Amino acid sequence: MIFFYIDKKATKTYNYYIVNNYTVRRNFMKKKKLGSVLLAIIILLCMSGCSGKQVYQPIDDVSDLGGRTVGVNLAWSADYMLSGRDDMTLVRYNTVASLVMALRYGQVDFIATERPSAIEIMNCMSGLRMVEPATATDELVACVNIDRTDVLGDFNAFASGFYGSEAYIELYERLNGDSFEYHIVEPTGGEKILNVGIPTDCYPFCYIDSESGEFAGSDVEVITRFANEYGYSLKLSGGVFSTIEMGIVNGEFDIAIGTFFESSRVDTELTGTVHLSKPYMKHEIVFIEIEDPDNMKVLIPFDY
Repeated sequence: MIFFYIDKKATKTYNYYIVNNYTVRRNFMKKKKLGSVLLAIIILLCMSGCSGKQVYQPIDDVSDLGGRTVGVNLAWSADYMLSGRDDMTLVRYNTVASLVMALRYGQVDFIATERPSAIEIMNCMSGLRMVEPATATDELVACVNIDRTDVLGDFNAFASGFYGSEAYIELYERLNGDSFEYHIVEPTGGEKILNVGIPTDCYPFCYIDSESGEFAGSDVEVITRFANEYGYSLKLSGGVFSTIEMGIVNGEFDIAIGTFFESSRVDTELTGTVHLSKPYMKHEIVFIEIEDPDNMKVLIPFDY
């Protein structure tokens, strides 16, 4: 059973899970897709039990999967980057939680996702293995309202200078390290107002910090650096990814960040409704496979 409780005073939403007479509370906002939702579903389904043994064959060559099935998140980078390969069959899922459960219960042989997301999954559960080397490389871009060519020009200039800089390298290493640690970049403000859309379900790229209630993530650091450098005052608005996309199209937002990919440029720009910026961050696509099916356990601690 899943119960939702909204603490209006604290403006935080919590999930309550009743499991074997224990009440497990997880903050729902910090890692929406890659944290509490993922782990809650895993806990409930794992404890419901499953019958039968599955045979797991590890990946020998990331360039040739021999026709096996791979789960990806719909319209995420791995979906775009792997769609053209004929050595695998892709199965698409709307959430990371359903993606991991598909692997757990044998609906797919492996899953593929961006390395920062893969690291979070590995931190959440035991019994899994991240396959090296990476199978593909993609880049993050910003999505800009079609009428804001001035913002597009400014961000492209920023991205060109940021990509490969010391600040870039430091952020990249944190994003791809053992566990992402968000560093606050203090906004300096400016005369120009920049309306920014931020999907809050894209940890660790962008999310709502459970303690402060503020926007956080690697992309929040990037957009704040951009605003400081080009004299903008940020007005940040959050929502699910589809809402942010619509806000860019209808002019509610000038720019949006958070899991917009270079690999989607052709499809996105064919619509003629938005611009995509120059890339500002590289990331790799990796496979995850089951290493020990009998030892798949939730590792993140819970508040009881």
